[in-house]
Amino acid sequence: MGYADVSWNNPDMQTPVMERLARSGVILDQFYTQPKCSPSRAALMTGLYPYKTSMQRGSIGPFRPTGLPTGLPTLPGLLRQEGYSTHLVGKWHLGYCSTQYTPLERGFDTFFGEYAQQADHYTREHEINKHIGSGYDLRRGSNVSYDGSGLYSTLLWEQETVHLIESQGTAKPWFIEVALTAAHPPYQVPERFSQMYFKPGRTYSQHQYEQDVVRKGMVSAIDESMGRIIAKLKATGMYNNTLVIFTSDNGSGFRNANAPLRGKKGSVYEGGVRVPAFIHGPPLTDHMTEKPGLTSSALIHITDWFPTLLRLAGHNLTTKTDGVDLWAAVTSGGKSARTSMVYNIDMDDQSETFQLAVRYNSWKLIWGQTKEFRPHRKQSGELSLFNLADDPYEEKDLAKVRVKKLENMKQLAKQLAEDLKIAFQPNRFSLGFPRYHDGLLEPGWCEPGWWDILWENQKHLKLLRKL
Repeated sequence: MGYADVSWNNPDMQTPVMERLARSGVILDQFYTQPKCSPSRAALMTGLYPYKTSMQRGSIGPFRPTGLPTGLPTLPGLLRQEGYSTHLVGKWHLGYCSTQYTPLERGFDTFFGEYAQQADHYTREHEINKHIGSGYDLRRGSNVSYDGSGLYSTLLWEQETVHLIESQGTAKPWFIEVALTAAHPPYQVPERFSQMYFKPGRTYSQHQYEQDVVRKGMVSAIDESMGRIIAKLKATGMYNNTLVIFTSDNGSGFRNANAPLRGKKGSVYEGGVRVPAFIHGPPLTDHMTEKPGLTSSALIHITDWFPTLLRLAGHNLTTKTDGVDLWAAVTSGGKSARTSMVYNIDMDDQSETFQLAVRYNSWKLIWGQTKEFRPHRKQSGELSLFNLADDPYEEKDLAKVRVKKLENMKQLAKQLAEDLKIAFQPNRFSLGFPRYHDGLLEPGWCEPGWWDILWENQKHLKLLRKL
């Protein structure tokens, strides 16, 4: 979902539930994620920038033998230490080729959802191309599940979440992550939602129809399901003690859905990383010094949920994190303690291609590749400097005007890049193809531990010295 996919940023969108929740809580207008899905999820789970965990190079592609390093503490795992039951509904996408990568091994007590990148919203079939074939991808725990066969994905995840809420009770605190698979392709939605955006008499190309009708309908379907989840919280009496957080994992692949921001999913421009987000619920409003309905301009990154939620749960955090506790900022309407942020840092250890995108206060540096990072792509020395306070849409490149500021930002980027861990994005491994697993996406065809070798490699430091 992009910045313009919610009604408070775009009146053409029909998201009344989200807007009501957001406006009775705090809208996080300067909320940032990573440019792609798996890096954002890794940042949420670990509280670390993905470039420090080898997870920075885009999403974990289909049938690639990799996953989130297993030695890293995770948010659900640490919450479990504080007595919470922990549950994941929907998308995982942090590796499944070994069971050690899967949700039940990474801090979740229960899991109902999909291991991989994306499946058909009705059939749960994950198909990349006709040569690899299709694989079924739905699990309850570690077992294949056919629950909700033929049901639209958003409704499936909603029903599971409602069931979880009903079954939890109040004896033990709980954490539920509902990782919806919409509005990710394939673009599918029940017709009554697409009709909300269809304009009779207009001629659509396929691209326009997917973007302006189906995809937007997918967002409104999410909105409706959220309403029923909140209603269940209220019906069970647990709403008053529940904190609700909403965010996208990255910008939309359609530029218009990120308007007026520049860029799209995969890029380090604002449209790829600045996304809709809000926080809601009595545990928030009971501690606010301002009236609910606040729009916060505090700089917030997805890693910030890690220390914030753990502290609220009573955890004495000793784990290293790049996150900043945002509770004081969102309850007071003040500034965040965060003054800097990494959009992405990636350097290829096989070629001299790189991407350094960082922010300090309102200054943003993009050095190297601007689109989704690709190793061996011809590098032409791209270098941009923006002052987002004056230019939030990145229209005025100040690299040749503010020379001293540019040099300071380059030095900051180089300093941060010293902590980089080389990305591990291996090629597809045919042993993972569904044809060898009874038509399923399932673990058992790789071994973790690649970090023991890869993290000893510091070849990127040689490139840093050349920059």
